[in-house]
Amino acid sequence: MKWFQRDRAKQRPDMVREFGVDKSDEPPRQAPPLLTAGGPALQRLGGDGDEVGRLTTGTGPVILDIVHPGTGHFVVDALDGRLHSQSQLVYTDGPFSCRALVNADDRPVRALRVQADGPWTVDVRPVSSALSCEGPTRRPASDVLRHTGGPAIATLRYEGDPRSDDGGYFLVDTFEPDGTGFLDELANHVGPWQGEAALTGPCLIYARSDGPWSLTVRPLV
Repeated sequence: MKWFQRDRAKQRPDMVREFGVDKSDEPPRQAPPLLTAGGPALQRLGGDGDEVGRLTTGTGPVILDIVHPGTGHFVVDALDGRLHSQSQLVYTDGPFSCRALVNADDRPVRALRVQADGPWTVDVRPVSSALSCEGPTRRPASDVLRHTGGPAIATLRYEGDPRSDDGGYFLVDTFEPDGTGFLDELANHVGPWQGEAALTGPCLIYARSDGPWSLTVRPLV
């Protein structure tokens, strides 16, 4: 995510964190379950701590199922063939899970750099694993959904991230149904937000989000 990389990376030098320590009086949070359309993973990456994993599924569009059950810091960067950062997929603390779309633009991802205080997993899945969003849909963080109908109006609502000073980020793009090309930007906001956007036809909807968000699709006719 360009906005993660731009706005959050510059905070790192001045931040001091106690990894693995939860100072809250609240019960430990659990990483929300990932929901997919089924089918086996094309590849699984996993580790315990900071690691770099190579993607072996080629340069075609794929969805990454990212899970971190730990209580400390968790960062995932997408790297190109020279291991330069292309985008930041995750920058958070505590238990977290999300889905990310990669290789859907002209920046091929060849590896992932993970910084974590404990165990983590990334399952690489085909774009066909994106869930349909023809009815009201609510997701806890970044996810990839599929619109299979014709022209429609999408109502989007971002609830914000209470852990973030600015309320968190919300960026929503649409791509061709097979993930091979960018179509349109539906939202790009900081903090809680609600609005409408147009869907011109079948597409993948990739929402990059720090917190819960929802989507309702209404056919034009």
